Amino acid sequence: MTMIRTLFALALAAFLTACTTPGPEDQTRYYLLPKPAPAERVVFAGDTVALRELDLPLYARAAEIAYIGPSGAVTLADEDRWADEPARAMTRALAGALRESIGAPVVVEPWGRAIEPVLRIDITVDRFIGTPGGAMDFSGDFQIVRLDDRRTVSAQGFDISVPTAAPGFDALTRAHSAALARLSDEIVIAIRNDAT
Repeated sequence: MTMIRTLFALALAAFLTACTTPGPEDQTRYYLLPKPAPAERVVFAGDTVALRELDLPLYARAAEIAYIGPSGAVTLADEDRWADEPARAMTRALAGALRESIGAPVVVEPWGRAIEPVLRIDITVDRFIGTPGGAMDFSGDFQIVRLDDRRTVSAQGFDISVPTAAPGFDALTRAHSAALARLSDEIVIAIRNDAT
């Protein structure tokens, strides 16, 4: 009787394992946002720059990677997802690109009470989506405010298009990163123009 129970338990365990183990076609893939590579540089005389979290459209905030499908509709990928919360990851990636470009600390909201930024950058994104094997479109507005006198340094729109080099989602995530690098360059140019 004990042997029958043992065999039954082993058969049940094998059955449950087979039912819960996803097959290769069921595996969800998670993508990290690659580090943006900005091109512009500026010597920033100020101390710290503050960056508010990017205000993304709803589809761009989803864990599933959004793309334009063959019908032209916004589609959320079933098995291809961001490994991190998109607004947080994109904000931090942009902060890293800005930090690299201006050579000064860039803090992300919320920053501590002891930190007194010289500039604050606010970004509202209207569109951040691409077509696998096509192009990544990134548009919206950014505003740079000098915090000592609350003067607006720059308020302008951006309209960036970056080709996606290949049809896969890894190429689409690299295009997201390249678009963020281009936005970083536009912000750095606006900071440079204010300094001259």
